[in-house]
Amino acid sequence: MSDPRARTRHGDERGSASLELVIVVPAVVAVIALLTAGWRLWSVRSQVREAAAAGARAATLARNGAEAEQAASAAIDADLETVGSSCTGPTVGIDVSAFSAPPGQGGDVGVDVTCEVPFTDLLIPMPGALTVEGHAGSRLDSFRERQP
Repeated sequence: MSDPRARTRHGDERGSASLELVIVVPAVVAVIALLTAGWRLWSVRSQVREAAAAGARAATLARNGAEAEQAASAAIDADLETVGSSCTGPTVGIDVSAFSAPPGQGGDVGVDVTCEVPFTDLLIPMPGALTVEGHAGSRLDSFRERQP
């Protein structure tokens, strides 16, 4: 024969599995959503920094400031397109003032890339977007002839 106290104990636990399911599943889904959003943010931030570095390198190979801006913009666009970045609406700032310095004097070309990282298209959509920025600089050859 079974012990009547055992029935009471089992009877008290009825519905606990469904209660655990109601509490645990949303918590697990929320953690997965946050991890996915964090991964996207980290990934796009890295891509933007790399694109800025590629733009700065491309700009230093140009002969003058106008060519440097074109080369940097093309390199940034190509870099972000190649990696399939989730970066939306990138804005690019290029500082080519070092090209106006006389030969023999050092200077840096600076590139800033800023864009939005959306989270609405993830597997578990989240509202909003964050802005990420990347900055890079590259040194001009101080003994190369320059044209302003």
